[in-house]
Amino acid sequence: MLKIVNLLLIIASLINAVYIINQRFIARQLYTQLAELQERAKLANDEYTRLQLEVGTYSSSLAMQGYASANLGLIQADKQHVVELR
Repeated sequence: MLKIVNLLLIIASLINAVYIINQRFIARQLYTQLAELQERAKLANDEYTRLQLEVGTYSSSLAMQGYASANLGLIQADKQHVVELR
């Protein structure tokens, strides 16, 4: 009877050891995945910040004037070409 109890305790200990090893392996995999996702989030945040700066740059009036004159052929109107409507 004592041998059966000892055998059951050894089997239970081995099953517990395999379970713990498996849980640690899963935890390491999840930690690695978390680190990768945090890196991707950091890169996305950096890209978002860069795009906000770019939007701010291109929405300024000087940028619009430069684009209008360079790409659309528009020029700044002078007093001879301005008509006042009443």
